Amino acid sequence: MEKIALFATDLDGTLFYDRQNITERDKNTLKKLKEQGCIICFATGREFEVITPALDRLELWDLVDYFIMCGGSQIYDVKNKKIQIVGELSPECMHYIYDKYHNMPAAVVIPRDNIFHTNRISDELISESKMLGSQIKLYDDMTEVLDIPNPKFLFFGTSQQIDETIAVMSQDTDKRITICRSQSKYIDCYAAGINKGTALKMLCKQLNIDLSKTAAIGDNQNDIELFETAAFSACPADATQEAKESAQYICCNAYEGAVSDFCEHLNLI
Repeated sequence: MEKIALFATDLDGTLFYDRQNITERDKNTLKKLKEQGCIICFATGREFEVITPALDRLELWDLVDYFIMCGGSQIYDVKNKKIQIVGELSPECMHYIYDKYHNMPAAVVIPRDNIFHTNRISDELISESKMLGSQIKLYDDMTEVLDIPNPKFLFFGTSQQIDETIAVMSQDTDKRITICRSQSKYIDCYAAGINKGTALKMLCKQLNIDLSKTAAIGDNQNDIELFETAAFSACPADATQEAKESAQYICCNAYEGAVSDFCEHLNLI
């Protein structure tokens, strides 16, 4: 096989098998890829402020070159410490989403500056904020939050609340926004055309890397465009059904080292 120049991996549910930890097997695999000169990209729905504590704790900074963040809305250059905006939701779009869906079962969450700005607090949201190290700010009127462009607009709730909410939102035909499910408790809204695949194309163009030399692994609906963009794709065995149907290769479970399994399958290590 031709050498892979860029390897992209999702975090939650893939590299972070329980959303908090990485297997030693996968950590060693990333080290080997770096030693071979492969560019490592973490492609995540997380924001920069939420990524950094996890990378500090897991000592992963030396193993990553770029982040595709906020589901493809931003690219972060680790070496130069610069965030590049790929696309954002305008205030008009944010007001549209809020006005139409804020009374749905799932709560509105606008992540910004490591704060969950929300219209509803639940035990589940408190637990999520603690896991990610974010604060929560409750609003009766979210106008001041919506009047500023943002990389993404979230809905959060129990699996049942998300099921009920996405069933309605998936029928939305507004061409300004992209709606997808990420994790069992999230719905993500982005500017039209923004996804992890879009960001991967942009990054590879800037780095002069042909997409034929890329590989990507993820576990959820918001990774499908990443699979469609990269030359080689995979997902853990415990990924969602949508991801399994879209990926070229099904690895072992994430907690067993799915990233390593994929790299071994590609004869990269």
